[in-house]
Amino acid sequence: MFENIAALDIGTSSIKLVTVKTGFRDFQLKSFNYEEIDPDAEDRPAAIAEAIRKMLAEEDLEGYRIITNLPMEMEIIRTISFPFSDVEKIADAIPYEAEENIPFKLEDLILDFQSLKSKKENEGRILLAAAHKSSINGFIQYLNNAGLKPLKMGMESNALYECYRYFNKIENEAVIQIDIGNGKTILNFIENNNLLYTRSIAVGIGAITGVLASSLKISRAEAARLFVNLNLDLMSLDNNLQRDHYKTLGLNRQQLRKVFEKAEETANELIEQIVLTMKAMQVDCGEIIFNRALISGGGSNLAGIGSLIARELDIPVDALPFLEDYRERNIRTQFPIAFGTVLAYLNRRRSSINFLKGEFIPDVAGESRKIYYLSGGFAILTLIVLIINFTLTAVLTVSSNRQYNRILSEQYNRYFHTRTVSSDPIADAKKLLKKEKSELDSIMKLFPSGDSFLDIMKDILTYFPSDSNFVLNNLVYNENIIMIDGMAGSSANLDGFKESLIKTKKFDSVTLNIKYSRQNEVRFSMTIKHKIKPEKKKE
Repeated sequence: MFENIAALDIGTSSIKLVTVKTGFRDFQLKSFNYEEIDPDAEDRPAAIAEAIRKMLAEEDLEGYRIITNLPMEMEIIRTISFPFSDVEKIADAIPYEAEENIPFKLEDLILDFQSLKSKKENEGRILLAAAHKSSINGFIQYLNNAGLKPLKMGMESNALYECYRYFNKIENEAVIQIDIGNGKTILNFIENNNLLYTRSIAVGIGAITGVLASSLKISRAEAARLFVNLNLDLMSLDNNLQRDHYKTLGLNRQQLRKVFEKAEETANELIEQIVLTMKAMQVDCGEIIFNRALISGGGSNLAGIGSLIARELDIPVDALPFLEDYRERNIRTQFPIAFGTVLAYLNRRRSSINFLKGEFIPDVAGESRKIYYLSGGFAILTLIVLIINFTLTAVLTVSSNRQYNRILSEQYNRYFHTRTVSSDPIADAKKLLKKEKSELDSIMKLFPSGDSFLDIMKDILTYFPSDSNFVLNNLVYNENIIMIDGMAGSSANLDGFKESLIKTKKFDSVTLNIKYSRQNEVRFSMTIKHKIKPEKKKE
């Protein structure tokens, strides 16, 4: 079924929107939209709603299915193992496990889970996610205030994982996904295309812009733009001092040093949390040797961050493969989650976590009716096309039959030499053919030999004298006797002709009669009696 889908990724500092149109087997990417959230606004919900309204002014989402993710900082995540893998049994046990693992009243939460890969036979591993109803309701209000009603609210880590699965071309590898945002970093641990473990770390590059804003006494929005233009290199402070680029932005050495130290501190804190998360993952999943780490998010644009992570983890660090044909780095680094949200919706609608449950179940009926209207329109159009096809087929059939009858009549006239054609020329042709065959059989009965007249004449003509004066005046065929009258240049040629016929042993007798002879003119008559073959006995 064709759908228009709009995926919203509402982050700490910006909103990303991806729109696609689905087809029978694939989907078409329609647009990317990016809008910053005012970091200086005191009312964050109002700032988010305002950013969404600006986005909708450029992109009309009427008729689109809206899907999004609940920010992971609003979620409680636990990885739980069971001594059985039956999903229905696991679902029954979830409330009891949630009471032990989540320190909140269950009636205040929305719970959901999804299966994870387990290395142990008959073991069921799940990712249990919970969120306060108040948090979900508040997040939905961001969208409702802009006139949007989401149909699914998943997890950012699942979207990031689906994006990796879609673009990854390397089989049988173990990777760490690191999406560095403004206020948090999302980690996914993946082995052989299976998600093993996920976590959100409350470390992002927003702390760096905060130091820049306080140092220069400027707004956080101005500090964020200044930080982007600074192109800070985390590998060495001297690298930044030698370029003198910071001076063109109005920074002095002390201010640059302070920003660099905060960036270095943030990077070290991030790396420390990654290492701690790896240890927690290994307790749950066992020892895993990772082949590489893939970074994304706005923080991945920070020069040197990948090298620092690679040095600490002792594995290569690459950019997450994502829309590599796009030149704009902002799209390649900051849109994987929005794009992965579409993939998670299309690939795992039922098997991945969705927080729109219970009292938050969306009104799908109204949306379904719209789809039915579209389906009904297609059905009516299909019916019209079928009627047109049937009509054209009938017209073409009649025309074809007329053409066929015309050709049939022409052929009948041609082969049977008549102008009168009945309504059924094929039946008449069969009758005429039967009559012709009957007459042929009557003629053939005149020949007692198994050889036809034409075969006999062929044998005789084969040995006719090669004499330019040879003339055949008369030939009579009576039963098994052929009588020839003619003229030849010499009697020797006629004798040779006679001897050749006798040597074939196909004739009982050959009698030559010379009527008169003179120079270069011999008149003759010849009687040839051919052999009669015995008829074959009928079995």
